[in-house]
Amino acid sequence: MNSAISIKNLNLAYFKSESDNYSFKKFLMTGNLLPEKKVVFENFSLEVGHSTIIGIEGSNGVGKTSLLAAIAGLLPAEGGEIKTSGKVLPLLGLGHVFHPDLDIQRNIELWNLSFSANFMVNEQFVTEILENAGLNVRPSTILRSLSSGMKSRLAFELAMHGNEDILLLDEVFAVGDQHFRDQSALKMKQKLKSLQCAIIVSHDPNVLKDNCDRIIRILSPSDFEDVN
Repeated sequence: MNSAISIKNLNLAYFKSESDNYSFKKFLMTGNLLPEKKVVFENFSLEVGHSTIIGIEGSNGVGKTSLLAAIAGLLPAEGGEIKTSGKVLPLLGLGHVFHPDLDIQRNIELWNLSFSANFMVNEQFVTEILENAGLNVRPSTILRSLSSGMKSRLAFELAMHGNEDILLLDEVFAVGDQHFRDQSALKMKQKLKSLQCAIIVSHDPNVLKDNCDRIIRILSPSDFEDVN
């Protein structure tokens, strides 16, 4: 395929939570007890070229994370087509991979299994990961003792060592300081040599400017604009 990611006429929707919609008051007002359906994307199309880091911005609730989840195959679409040209690694939050009650080495082993990263997980490898992430902790440290920023550094460093073709990052840099962002930008540029592409979602325009070749802003369920 000519693009690393090809999205054509994507239709994506979900039903709002039960607590928001299933109420006797709503039934009295509308005569309807069915949950409300939220349309996230409607006939949405996007092409992401090879060797490209693309940034995505937009207001809260516009569908940025949902788009990454759909690309990763974690959120089923109602219609349309999504094609990817290789193995996808989605970092859409740390909770779905890291286990707070396990130590760092066990969490890296869990990551290795979850994403088929083909790491040779031993003490030397884990120590190297921690050093590169700037974490002055032991492999036996329980994960819950790490701050959100430290977990983000760990996740990012593991992603940089993985064998994925397409990398999807959702607010991974949100808790990092400027030094972390600068180092991450350098690593991303180096990593791109072995990637088909990467997509970064962030509310911080500086993160996108520092890391991305192209930035788009999602405007509506069916439209976006280039902003750089």
